[in-house]
Amino acid sequence: MHEMVHEGNTEEMLAKSCIKVGEHLYVKPGSEIAVTTVGNGEKENLQIVFSMGGSGIRLKHITKDEYSKHLIQVNGKPISKHVVDSWIGSGFSNFCFLIDNTHRGKSVADYYKDGKQLGAEIKYSVEHMKLSSGGAIRQAIETGAITKSFINHYPDDLIVNYPNFADDLAKIFISAMRAGYQCVIVCVPGKLYPYGVIEDKDGKVADFVEKPFIVKDTNTGIFGMSEEAFSLVKQLEPDKDIKIERTVLKQIAQNG
Repeated sequence: MHEMVHEGNTEEMLAKSCIKVGEHLYVKPGSEIAVTTVGNGEKENLQIVFSMGGSGIRLKHITKDEYSKHLIQVNGKPISKHVVDSWIGSGFSNFCFLIDNTHRGKSVADYYKDGKQLGAEIKYSVEHMKLSSGGAIRQAIETGAITKSFINHYPDDLIVNYPNFADDLAKIFISAMRAGYQCVIVCVPGKLYPYGVIEDKDGKVADFVEKPFIVKDTNTGIFGMSEEAFSLVKQLEPDKDIKIERTVLKQIAQNG
């Protein structure tokens, strides 16, 4: 669960070093993105991809491995539906679900069906072996489940205290595509370290610091990718367990 603002002074820090383009979203200076409003037609041309594979090992004490972790109930409905509803509430309806061919994936498909009951259209891409994020996206593009520029959101990651997140992110991503970018990465600007730490000097304890705030841009796993980058995805070796962050996103970054 990601809370976009950890402390009151975090936004003050971002406001000094970045450009505010959403309620709680900022872009780094130098990106030269002119962020403008997004029309309904542009929303219709943007696909939202929900990566829902995986075995959910760390949550088997809840699911008993009987259903997908994405269907775990949180405040009266599946955790993934909180995320799906946030995108629908912002006017998006073109979805692709990446699932596996186990009973866990079937539980997701049985719950969401074709999306019509939600006022949406859901396409499914089914992994027949473990492909991870890169392999799963490659397969979805090759099979036509992903057909256009998309935003990837892992739907067990809730963005809390930010109801306009989907709309603000889409506005930034579409504006970035207009400026020629192939990818947008959502980060949090740091994290409260959960332990007290010591500072040493010449091998001796110099100070004690209780739960410091570590300033480090941390990837949330939420990203947008333009169709221009699909050629890089298609170059990935098929039917392989491949991480998108270690391959395509890394290559896009290295290409500038």
